[in-house]
Amino acid sequence: MNHTGIIRTATITGVAAALTLAAVVPALASPLSSPMAAPSGDPVTTVADLDGDGEIETVTAQLTGDNDQVVSATVHGTFTSIHLGADSSVPLQAPRVTDLNGDGRAELIVTQSVGANTTFFTALHYDGRNLSQVVDNDSKPLSVAEGGGVAAHLGYQCTPLDGGGRTFETVAAEADDLGADPLTYSGTRTVYTLRDGALTTQKTIPITGRPVTDPVLGTDAASCDQTGS
Repeated sequence: MNHTGIIRTATITGVAAALTLAAVVPALASPLSSPMAAPSGDPVTTVADLDGDGEIETVTAQLTGDNDQVVSATVHGTFTSIHLGADSSVPLQAPRVTDLNGDGRAELIVTQSVGANTTFFTALHYDGRNLSQVVDNDSKPLSVAEGGGVAAHLGYQCTPLDGGGRTFETVAAEADDLGADPLTYSGTRTVYTLRDGALTTQKTIPITGRPVTDPVLGTDAASCDQTGS
């Protein structure tokens, strides 16, 4: 790979570090000194079937301070809420309603940090009593990125399983040479299954020198939508 004269804005190591950092300081890409950093009190809402019983719950997200949001819902008369990091320099986005394993119970993809080319998310699930964060193999809250501009290709999608259910898949790849035409990317595609709010890695697929049109780099966030959402 020819890196001469190229200043990269992302690397696979850098992406991994950014994902970890986003979970700790999610709004780092948007400094508090920004003139737009003052939080808004206006909530945003969406609807989801959090417990899979066919009844729809209203999910509300609201900024409560600099870089802090509360996501809440009432399920069968019981209120539940959780504080998460947020990017208070941009308008708050309603959580994306997903079903990451196809079991009929919604997970929520929640925006935590918005950069020039990359957005970082975490995920929530309803455990029957409370909203809590989806965790990875190391029991750490999930952080997943989308975007990357031309320097990186980041995203996620869900793929149906034979016999029912879905896998949840993430892609993290960087451009091999930003001066090349066409651009190619290298990195990894990770395939997970989700059970009881915890992800388990099923396989990691290496990506080496692939054009962005290669299916191994394909991502489609809408493929994770909860049926009927």
